[in-house]
Amino acid sequence: MDTLLDTPVQPGLAPSSVTPAASLSVTRSETLTAMDVEALEGVDTSGQWYLRGACRGLEASIFYPDPDVTEDVARALAVCAACEVREVCLAHALGRREPTGIWGGTTERERRRVLRRRRSA
Repeated sequence: MDTLLDTPVQPGLAPSSVTPAASLSVTRSETLTAMDVEALEGVDTSGQWYLRGACRGLEASIFYPDPDVTEDVARALAVCAACEVREVCLAHALGRREPTGIWGGTTERERRRVLRRRRSA
């Protein structure tokens, strides 16, 4: 079964309390928990789910960081970690093949990996 790795929810984690880059040397896949990707395929992404997003009202540029700037990526992922619509957001991004940005707690690279797994399954 395909799985998608997502960050564990850490309630109360503010974007400013993100772990410094030096301590992020562990790869993301080592610190992630598994979530069933197939379940995301059935998620209804119609409607106004984005109005409940933790990112609502924040500067959009936060979610389009330079992938090489670990601190900026971690800041965006921290916002997603506490979001109640993270799964719907991720399903939306996968369905639309969003090529850039942080969506549903995933990076561009992670979403490409999920899409490759889906194609090869």
